[in-house]
Amino acid sequence: MAADVDALSVIQARAMVASSYYDAARDEAAEARRLRERLSGYLAGTHHPRAALAERAVFVAEEAAEAVGFVAGHRSTRQGCTGELQWLFVRPDRQRRGIGRALLGAMRDWFVAQASVRVVVDAPPGNPSRGFYLRHGAAPLDGWWLVWADIGALGP
Repeated sequence: MAADVDALSVIQARAMVASSYYDAARDEAAEARRLRERLSGYLAGTHHPRAALAERAVFVAEEAAEAVGFVAGHRSTRQGCTGELQWLFVRPDRQRRGIGRALLGAMRDWFVAQASVRVVVDAPPGNPSRGFYLRHGAAPLDGWWLVWADIGALGP
């Protein structure tokens, strides 16, 4: 599990450092160390985002036995929804190859299996992932959050 957490924290840190949106994230190694504890707690069920329920899932995309992206989500009551997409990160050098779409599809299938189809995601204006979520069926909920009213309707 520690190796998985290390790999996922590096993916997230690399994506954050590559984006001007995350101004404070400039040192990939330092950012990965900072994220490791949060990711580890989320996977172990000891870090609970606001309104999160216990059920959660993480899916990892691999190429040549190397992690290149991941998605995480959990059942939730946040924003009047039944699920929350917590993170979706793909290494910058592997983006725009369908990996994010495949990860979102895996998360969609998990949410549907949990009967959690109204799903929220934190994607404020300026966040580079906001456009991705909008292209994949999410709609603005307010100035900060996006929502899938029925993530099960999201195509493959």
